[in-house]
Parts: sequence; C-alpha cells; structure tokens
Amino acid sequence: MIQQGTMEQPKFRLVFESLCNAIESGVYVPGRRLPSERMLAAEYGVNVATIRRAFRDLVAANMVEKRIGDGTYIRTASREPFEDTRSVNFLISDYEGEMQRELVQLATQESSRLKIDCRICYAGNTDLTMQLRTFIRFHQPTILLGDLTLNEEALRELRRAPKLFVVISNRLDHLGIPSVIGNDYTGIRILIDYLRGLGHERIALLHNNSGHPIENVQIAIWKSGGVPNAFATELELRADVPSREHPTEYAFNCVLRHLLPSRATALIALNDELAIGALSAATELGLRIPEDLSVISLGNTPAGRFANPPLTELDPNLSEHIREAFALLQRNRQLPGSPELLRIVEPELVERRSCAPAPRNQIKYNQ
Repeated sequence: MIQQGTMEQPKFRLVFESLCNAIESGVYVPGRRLPSERMLAAEYGVNVATIRRAFRDLVAANMVEKRIGDGTYIRTASREPFEDTRSVNFLISDYEGEMQRELVQLATQESSRLKIDCRICYAGNTDLTMQLRTFIRFHQPTILLGDLTLNEEALRELRRAPKLFVVISNRLDHLGIPSVIGNDYTGIRILIDYLRGLGHERIALLHNNSGHPIENVQIAIWKSGGVPNAFATELELRADVPSREHPTEYAFNCVLRHLLPSRATALIALNDELAIGALSAATELGLRIPEDLSVISLGNTPAGRFANPPLTELDPNLSEHIREAFALLQRNRQLPGSPELLRIVEPELVERRSCAPAPRNQIKYNQ
C-alpha cells in the first residue's frame, strides 16, 4: 500500500520505485512473471491504470518485457558498458512533429545498422526528470532530442552522468553535456544569401517564438543579415506557438495577419510545419508562390518535400545528426577521461519550386 504521506511524486512513480527495489532485492526473480496488473493494483491500493503506467517505465528501463498474451516478465538489469549492452534509448517529447518522426525512423535505421537495440521513449514535462533518473540508475546510454523541456532539474540530472547522454538539436556542451548540433550560423546565412541572390531585399522570418536557444541564435543571425533596411521589425513574424502544440495553425494565423503589412517578397520559416501554415495563408491572401512570394524552410521533411509547391529547403542533414550522436555516445562510453562535448553537422541547400527571383515591380499589397 502506498502511504499518503509520500505523495510528492505521482503514484505511478512510487509504484515504479517500489517494483524496482523489489526486483533488485530479489523479491521478483529474473525470468519469472510479475503478478498481474489487477493483483498489483490491489496490493498497492491504486487503480490498474497506475500500475500500467508504472509498467511502461519498467519496460523503458529495460527491467521487464511484455509478452503479448502471457504477461510481464523480469529481465536482468544490465550495468555493463555500451559496447556490451548493445542498446540505447532514444528519448523524445510526447509531442511528435514531422522532424521527430523522421528522427525516430533514422535512429531505428542507424541502430539496426550498428546491430544495437534502440528503445524509443517518450517524455512530457512532468516525467522527463524521472525518466532521466531511471536511465542513470540503470546505466542506460541515451540520445535525447533537444526540444524537450530541459528545466534546471533535468539539466542537473544530465550533468550527473554526462557520458550516458548525447543531446541533439540543442547545444549544452557549455554545461558539460555532449551535444550534436547543426551549423546554424552557416545555415541561416545560406538561406539569406540565396534569397539575396534572387534579388529579394525584404526577407521576413517566421518562427515559433519559443525562446529555445537555437531558435534565438537563428533569429539573431537573421537580424544581422546585412541588407540595408531589410530586417525591419515588421518582418519578424512570431507565431507564438504554445509548448507542445502543432505550429501550422498558429503560423497560418500569424502570416494571415502580418504578411501584407510587412511588404516581404520572401519568407524564411524555421521549420516545415510553420512553412506549410505560411503557404496556406499566402494562398488565402491571394499571393502566388513563388511569383509573388518566395517561401523557404528549414527541415526537408516529407511535409516540405510534398508541399504545393515543393519547398526549397535547408536540409539540416538529420541522418548525420543521428550518426554522430550514436558515434559520440559510443566514444564517450568506451574511452576513459572527460567526454567529448561537441560535434557540428553542416547543412545543405535543396532547391525546389517555392522560390523565384524577386518581382520586378514591387507587389501592391492591399491593407
């Protein structure tokens, strides 16, 4: 029975900790089946959904395995190095966008190539820190996507065992946490130079306004683009996307309100979901893509590749991010000394049909 005085943690987490202790102390023997969810719910004085949630974390911790139609069995929790366990966690937000889905696919492919078991794990704001503690407790190497809400508590956990973790798409090397990032300075400059080469002088930027460090860097680079009067305040389009919400609708509403007053002839979207919303809004405003407005995006996901028209994009080279993350994790786990902290991946431009030379005559925007 869970004591009511210990409710600082969610009930499922208290059940999880209790079951972990029971497994480690030999109450439940490796290879044997755990009691049923209903039996454990009665024992702990909780509902079956709580037990089921605790089981999910036990599976993620590699302590148990679910056998369809046969129950949940105890596994031996390994504390061996990466090269012996041949397994790695890939931890992403429980919000899945286009990039997240592509990264999961790439991680699965890379782990198959390396003959490593890759467990896909999901975390929300409330359970991220608890997940990290579990991975540390059982010495589980983990790659995590940097769009997760990495608060101070989560960062403290990562700093406890930096050799167990690699963060992609967020630079945390200054905190001693190994990171794989794209070259954001080069990337934004490539897009700006490409659009300037097509004659565009008023280049708008559409972003989530999330406050994410990488997004802030991208905005700063855009603002320092160097075109006289091109980067005026009205050219910064803030979609104000709430955390964990889908950006497309917010981008649509933002562009619908602010594009015409900006008098932009080109727009850079910081991800494909924003770009899709921008394309829809431009059509609603009666603008032709790319004759009246060129749209360019960061991402090169299926959404961008199959948009109408297909988006010219900066490909961040996600496959290389994943390869470098696996390599960095393996390197840091195998070699003694301080972990290697940073690897940078270069992006490349992919030209499609969403960009064209700037209109010869300035578009007459209707206010």
